[in-house]
Amino acid sequence: MRSIRFTTTWLTFVGVSLVGLALCTSSYFVSKNILIANFDGDLLLEFQNIASVARTWPDGDFYVDIDFDVATQFNKGGSRIFQVWNESGDEIIDQSPMLEEEDRRLAYPPKSALDTPYFFDMEDQYPARAVFQLIDTQWGWVEEQPDLVVDEKTKSMRVQLLVVRERTSLDRSLTQLRNWMLLIAAIIPIVTFVIVYIAIGQGLSPLRKLARQVNAIQSSTEKLDPTALWPAEISLVVDMLNGLLHRLELTLVRERRFNADVAHELRSPLAELRLATDIALRSQNSHERLLTAAHQANDLSHSMADLVNSMLLLARFQTGGARPEIESIDLSPIYERQCQTILHKARERNLIVVMHKPGGLIFDSDRGLFSRILSILFSNAVAYAPAGSIVKLMLIRNGSGFKIISVNRAPDLEQDDLDKLFQPFWRKGESREQRDHYGIGLAIVKEAAICLNLDVSAELDSDQQLSIIISSKN
Repeated sequence: MRSIRFTTTWLTFVGVSLVGLALCTSSYFVSKNILIANFDGDLLLEFQNIASVARTWPDGDFYVDIDFDVATQFNKGGSRIFQVWNESGDEIIDQSPMLEEEDRRLAYPPKSALDTPYFFDMEDQYPARAVFQLIDTQWGWVEEQPDLVVDEKTKSMRVQLLVVRERTSLDRSLTQLRNWMLLIAAIIPIVTFVIVYIAIGQGLSPLRKLARQVNAIQSSTEKLDPTALWPAEISLVVDMLNGLLHRLELTLVRERRFNADVAHELRSPLAELRLATDIALRSQNSHERLLTAAHQANDLSHSMADLVNSMLLLARFQTGGARPEIESIDLSPIYERQCQTILHKARERNLIVVMHKPGGLIFDSDRGLFSRILSILFSNAVAYAPAGSIVKLMLIRNGSGFKIISVNRAPDLEQDDLDKLFQPFWRKGESREQRDHYGIGLAIVKEAAICLNLDVSAELDSDQQLSIIISSKN
């Protein structure tokens, strides 16, 4: 498996390489265009200087009026040359001294001369840059001569001027620029790779420290040090890990308590069962004692079977073994049936049962699980309500859903006890002495409600009225 450091470093390396190559390439071409534009600007300035001294004499003679002893760049060994054609371009009428001495002729440019300058690269004896344009010549005769006959056509003569400059310095600059851009494009990714590799290594060091501390944890009671100078991102992970350890500790405590409660609940009936069988074994001549012991053993076995079945049902819900079979059902008949089931027990304890249900409440649910929830909820309310009190069992509409509410007095409960109501085997005070209740019913109700995607809550008001509320999620 590739590490974060490896993946991030290489992705950064590839990304920076591509970006660096693109930037260097674009920088090279932009700089190249700027250098060529500056070179052409100097070449055009020199062209204009030559064009300003291109003169025509009254006899039609043409020459460039430059002191070549001063403008040595046009002499042999210089870096500049020029050549002039007549207006039609079919005759060379002047050249720079270098061309005259070497008796050379420059080839006519690729395009005919226009009134605007035309720049192009050319190869003569060396790489060069040239500018070509059609220009108007200057009148060479300064003083007025009354007897001089001037041909107006000669006076307005136009010529094609080509000025060439050696581009060795430009090519050298472009070569250096290209080499520097290639060097930068090669160095930046390498430097970036090293920096990112080291930086990510330093950035991941808190993770390695966290891994060592997590590996050193031996029990769920230990915690990571939240006061350490963790980075902000790692602090969040530390808080979550500490929360996980806390939840794990709560789960282990709950499991230990569950095992202890199971042992406690089974110990008493097993002791009574053993006592009953001991009596039966010692009462071989007493039919009445044998019958009494058999009845006690049978009652105890039913009680233990109920406990084991409840524990198995709770385990099925907690492990996801109970899969609801969702169908569209009318909740009202199920509610009515469960209410009728507990009325006999309510009359025995002189309880007043107040029932409320709407008609035709159709909802998608599991018929069996929903019946089990109502059965346990209503039975608990009747069993734990003080004798002679009022029990309310309600099924009401709640928007597009429903609410199930059971209300009974609970004089022994406190607000802090509400969180414990749904814990397996939790009973308060004298309720632990009741043989037919093990404190597992509400735990089953909660797990079944979760299985059906229902919300479960408990409320205790100032009159010690306990309300267990199960509602659908709208």
